[in-house]
Amino acid sequence: MLIVDAAAVRMLDLLEDRNSPAAMKTVEGSVTEGEREHVKASLLQLQALIASFVRKYDLQPSKKNLRRILAADVSQIWVALEDSRPARIRGYGALPVSSAELLEADLQELLLVAHRLRALLNS
Repeated sequence: MLIVDAAAVRMLDLLEDRNSPAAMKTVEGSVTEGEREHVKASLLQLQALIASFVRKYDLQPSKKNLRRILAADVSQIWVALEDSRPARIRGYGALPVSSAELLEADLQELLLVAHRLRALLNS
């Protein structure tokens, strides 16, 4: 039920445009307004049935610690940024020195923010 519930929530978030803006991910394609309303109504019905199912079978919700989730995501961000350094991406071909220096400077700026987030969440 956890997977079904999470998928329904993601779908509703997409349909109601409740997603945070992302520079590297866009959602394309469309549904008509009538389809959107029909899908939303069906998802709300599904969520009501899930809630009933949970009560009927006395299922316990998955409990996650927000700080740990955020810290794990920051760690993933840090690893991805570190792996993007010019010295680490040599397998894709040599970068011109000026491009490598520019990339390193930009990554340093991103890593500074990641380090601040990491410090905040690990305090």
